[in-house]
Amino acid sequence: MQEGIAMNPNYVHTITVYNCLRAADSKKGADEWRRTVLHGCFYKASTAVSQNGTDAMQTNVYTVRIPRSDRYLPYEEWKDREGDGLFTISKGDVIVHGECSDLITGKPPYTASQILLKNKPDAFMVTSFSDNTGHRMGKHYRAGG
Repeated sequence: MQEGIAMNPNYVHTITVYNCLRAADSKKGADEWRRTVLHGCFYKASTAVSQNGTDAMQTNVYTVRIPRSDRYLPYEEWKDREGDGLFTISKGDVIVHGECSDLITGKPPYTASQILLKNKPDAFMVTSFSDNTGHRMGKHYRAGG
């Protein structure tokens, strides 16, 4: 059950989450990717500029908030459940703004890097995650990249 959608008018975006089942946890002995489309999320992409001497560097910064959901499991629980419509969020996962039908197979042209490139600037690799469902209000999962 998703919370926060009716309470927060900023949770209006659809995202596609590509979860990576790590090779060490896969029966195939290779990374496997599972795709989940989530509605009613917060999505923000912004640009940060940093100065290093005379050089300026521009970087895209992404923030996604997903309302608390019964479909979410921590990676250690999620990895053993297949085909249940469940999702997790871990560093190295890929998030695309909008509904994306591509599958990541690990073979060109459907590698994680190629899906990221194809959907840029509306896609990112997760570099940070926090479970904020312990908060009194606004329970959500936050992914950044």
